[in-house]
Amino acid sequence: MKNYFCVVSYLGHSYRGWQKQKDYQTVQGKLEECLSLYFDTPITIFGAGRTDAGVNAIGQTFSFQVERPIPSEESFLFALNHRLLPSDISILSIEEKPLSFHARHSSVSKTYRYAFRLGKKEPLESVTVAQMGTRPFSLKAFSAALRALLGTHKFWDFTNKEEDVGDYIRTIYRISTKVDSLESPSLISVTFEGNSFMTYQVRIMMGTALRVGFGQMSLEEFKGHLDSRERRILNFKAPAEGLTFVSVSYDQRKEETPKLEGDLADV
Repeated sequence: MKNYFCVVSYLGHSYRGWQKQKDYQTVQGKLEECLSLYFDTPITIFGAGRTDAGVNAIGQTFSFQVERPIPSEESFLFALNHRLLPSDISILSIEEKPLSFHARHSSVSKTYRYAFRLGKKEPLESVTVAQMGTRPFSLKAFSAALRALLGTHKFWDFTNKEEDVGDYIRTIYRISTKVDSLESPSLISVTFEGNSFMTYQVRIMMGTALRVGFGQMSLEEFKGHLDSRERRILNFKAPAEGLTFVSVSYDQRKEETPKLEGDLADV
């Protein structure tokens, strides 16, 4: 038995998310269909995480087991990507791993990026950048909200999961920001690295932090949803198209203080 590990990139706007569903086209379903045809046997893949409908990825990973070995990485990638048409899904790499390896269970951290634009809409970005319009926006308030998310918290207000084996506790190691202009910002991206993220967590964190930036929620109210004693689920999900699954790490992290990096670190 062979255990293979793949990195995949995709645009999510044509798919009902990652997870296979009976009546809808999904990324997992499309990959399993093509892999099953290639190996001439049913293949089930295990993703490092699940993305929502419309969410993109440049470094999602998955693993699968099969009896038959591939002839070479080059020939496998050529054959699979030729089958993955239209060209909105691409397998970037494949390598053999020990049978004990699992794309999700073996991971130690995941990284997501959220990109949004203030001001005039840009149609060419419509499936990769959330368009936020022309409302007044405070980088200082937004930055303060992001800083509050760092570290280990009980994030149960930031997900609609009914139950969680980790008691909704997650650690955000790093938040990195990039702004095209601090004086007149239009394109902003925020990258989160954490040990894991729950259903809708990144989109709800971003949607709620954006409310602080737009002056629709105070920073104190925002902080009150972190480690809250009574669960009050937030429903401010940022649009799916702004979110990209960037990468998965399988290497143990060195202990370091969680920090806000990039253009907003000193705002």
